[in-house]
Amino acid sequence: MGETKKSKKSRWKIAAGIILILQCLISAAAIGVLIWLDLLPTVYVVLAGLVLFWLLTICYVCFYTGIRRKKKKKKGITYVRRGIGCLLSVSVMALCGVISFMLYQVENTLQTIAANTVSTDSVAAYVLKEDSAQTLEDAKEYVFAITEKYDYQHTEEALQEMCDSLGRTPKTQTYDSVLDMVAALYGGNVDAMILNEAYVELIEAQDGYESFSEKTRKLYDRQIETVVAASPETEEKDITKEPFIVYISGSDTRHLTLSTSRSDVNILVVVNPSTRQVLLLNTPRDYYVDTAACAGAKDKLTHCGIYGIDCSMATLGSLYDETVDYYAQINFSGFETMVDAIGGITVDSDRAFRCSEGGYYISKGINQLNGAAALSYVRERHAFADGDNTRGRHQMQVIEAIIQKASSGTTILSNYSAILDSMEGMFTTSMSTSDISALVKMQLSQGGSWNVKTFAVSGTGGSQRTYSMPGARSYVTYPDERQVSYAKLLVDKVVDGRTLTDADLEMPQIETE
Repeated sequence: MGETKKSKKSRWKIAAGIILILQCLISAAAIGVLIWLDLLPTVYVVLAGLVLFWLLTICYVCFYTGIRRKKKKKKGITYVRRGIGCLLSVSVMALCGVISFMLYQVENTLQTIAANTVSTDSVAAYVLKEDSAQTLEDAKEYVFAITEKYDYQHTEEALQEMCDSLGRTPKTQTYDSVLDMVAALYGGNVDAMILNEAYVELIEAQDGYESFSEKTRKLYDRQIETVVAASPETEEKDITKEPFIVYISGSDTRHLTLSTSRSDVNILVVVNPSTRQVLLLNTPRDYYVDTAACAGAKDKLTHCGIYGIDCSMATLGSLYDETVDYYAQINFSGFETMVDAIGGITVDSDRAFRCSEGGYYISKGINQLNGAAALSYVRERHAFADGDNTRGRHQMQVIEAIIQKASSGTTILSNYSAILDSMEGMFTTSMSTSDISALVKMQLSQGGSWNVKTFAVSGTGGSQRTYSMPGARSYVTYPDERQVSYAKLLVDKVVDGRTLTDADLEMPQIETE
């Protein structure tokens, strides 16, 4: 009988030891994952390590305390203690596994967000809708209109692929502009035309060409991917200490990739992490500016997006005499997921109105918005006399609300994975994984809110020929040079480490005699 009891005790000691060794190894592996992924501040990692060690100690006590109790003591307490120890140990191991897996998924999400620096262009061959050709082979004798002045690189790539498919070089006719090509197609002077689909919106914005999509169809199209290169002036920065500028571009798109298109949202986010100062600077989409697409040419700011997000960055950098370090392209169709992930936002509206999309009623004063309502709020422009200007202010207002809500340590910790998952559908960025992680770690370590201020430049409306549409006059906004100059001063103040006040956002009045 004595041997049997000793044997049972021995087997339990071995089993308990194996359980504790597994718990120790899995806990150590979880801490190793935290250190390897480098997503949390050191203090959080150390705290997690201490908690896991404390739990391991509790399990040890539950397993081995009471083994040498006198026979007269009840064995029930020992069995209960061992049972609690086993349950706690298994729970700790399961929790470590789940947390490690979630953090690994977060890392993959960060990699996807930061690595998606490829711009996709769709180049198509268009024919009139009633044309008899149904395949590219049917059109092998066709004359294709092209332009060598706009996006010719992608046109050449498309022509080469068509040549490989047909076994011969397609016949082409060169025109000066995109509208000249469309006029030639409509007039029967050519059989087809090769065009980057990003130009379709520009074409349909011109009088007489509003029904381009209904009057034509695509005979062939090709997806061309281009890596978006960083500005050669951009230097490596420690963005937790040095000021930096992010260009936020937004368009009404449902793609989760960086698609070449017009940019309807053009906001520079000027950040000084040392002073925790953020300036949101909005520039109207129709601003008539010197475009980086062609030296000495002027175009609407929104058109710069057709030539790549780097063109928009360079154009805005030139306008404000600053180097724009990073970009983030917002997908507004996925934006509502982000707002919901942080538990909604609060905005203060200066007037009451009803959104034309979704029918959401916005009252004057404080409003609590979920993702869908926030999306309608930032897209609304028809309810306002100065449509695009008010929409721009609302967009900055919502970005400010997101920054303030997301910068809460409680929000980050409780919604960390959900926030990052929603970011994958919300935007692509040129910021590296390490940059994003460093900002999150800094916020978790320091906590507190940021001083976010907004400023918008404006101008006067007019009509001009643009670089992208030289054959027709388009509505443009002539920049108010005083406002642009003042915006430069505000940017300089943030970069130089000054804290902005509401008074700083008020432009000095011109003294008149």
